[in-house]
Amino acid sequence: METITISAFKARISEELRKVRKGSRIIIADRETPVAMVSPIESEPALKIRRAKSTFAPPPPPEAIAHDPLEYLLADRGEG
Repeated sequence: METITISAFKARISEELRKVRKGSRIIIADRETPVAMVSPIESEPALKIRRAKSTFAPPPPPEAIAHDPLEYLLADRGEG
């Protein structure tokens, strides 16, 4: 059984989970203290998968422009 630190596990999570799929067990340690074990699932239970929530939020729509920006531009140039 392999022991790996949290930071190393985070950096190589895909690689480590491939090892688990092949049957390895991994102990995850916070510095020198074991805190979790990752092991393969023996049989496929009926699971409800929790997916990551999207943090993307579209920007709010721009406020309506009361005046034509071209009017301001032309006035600033002295052409309006």
